[in-house]
Amino acid sequence: MAKGFFTQGIAVLFDRTPNLDEITAAIGVPVKKRMDAFETWAMSGPCVIVEHDAALNGYVSVDVVDRPWPDPMGDPKNEPMIFGAWSMGHFGPLTYPQSLERAWQHAYHHRESPREVVARHHAFVRVRLSYVFGAKEDAPVIPEGVDPRAELARVFALGRSLLGVEGASLLFVPGADLLFTRPQIDARLADARAGQRLPIDLYSNVRMFRLDGLADGWTMMDTTGLEALDRTDLEVCFDRTVQPAEIASFLRNLSLYVANRGDVFEDGHTIDGPGGRWVARHIEKSLALAPRPVVRFTREGAPLPDALSK
Repeated sequence: MAKGFFTQGIAVLFDRTPNLDEITAAIGVPVKKRMDAFETWAMSGPCVIVEHDAALNGYVSVDVVDRPWPDPMGDPKNEPMIFGAWSMGHFGPLTYPQSLERAWQHAYHHRESPREVVARHHAFVRVRLSYVFGAKEDAPVIPEGVDPRAELARVFALGRSLLGVEGASLLFVPGADLLFTRPQIDARLADARAGQRLPIDLYSNVRMFRLDGLADGWTMMDTTGLEALDRTDLEVCFDRTVQPAEIASFLRNLSLYVANRGDVFEDGHTIDGPGGRWVARHIEKSLALAPRPVVRFTREGAPLPDALSK
């Protein structure tokens, strides 16, 4: 689900349903508007609106939903309300069905399995940023001058604050298939400050998939979440002569590079990496969910399986 009504969106999973007074106290910023009831929970639960960038009509909705995250994102026949809300981006931009399941499957940085935490959650709080609250009909959905880095910093700061509310367990980034505890967020922010860099490992994930059956003996690793920074996600396909840990570092460095420089890689461009030079190629549909365009890298001169050469 591309950016539209909402340009950024995260959620905090809860073992209990918090109330708006708790939410307001936790976020600790002035509330511009409060709405204690909504008819359609999939669109919004009880919420408070806080300011992001008043000059651009940027505001953040923080709403409480008293039920588990609807990971399948509904069915047009049996659950049209959920499906319609998802199709309009109300579960966050870039969200694709089963994102919570994928998040715990690829939560490599958790010492304990987040699956149990996810299974016991009973509610969630969404943090969604938009420029169309109260705007004129002809107002742009995404105005000129929008800074996705500032947007992400804002929603993550609010999400981190919500993790201090009783019953909060994990911060969930549905557009990047990511789950974090509050200490994990703090550690990544501290590392980014120390290195004077963007906290790219908060905003994007690095996942690994074996390609047996498609390309025997090959592995694919990819990023998720770079689209939140208005960048194209990345894939690296490699054989057994390269170690996954090397590729993970390679992808983190590539992610920071494109975050800072833009989508600079064109077909045929090369860059140094593990074991030699790597060649970029734009692919319309990624190998793994969620389906999206990616820039795929393969090692220069390495014979490619047919499935990866198309």
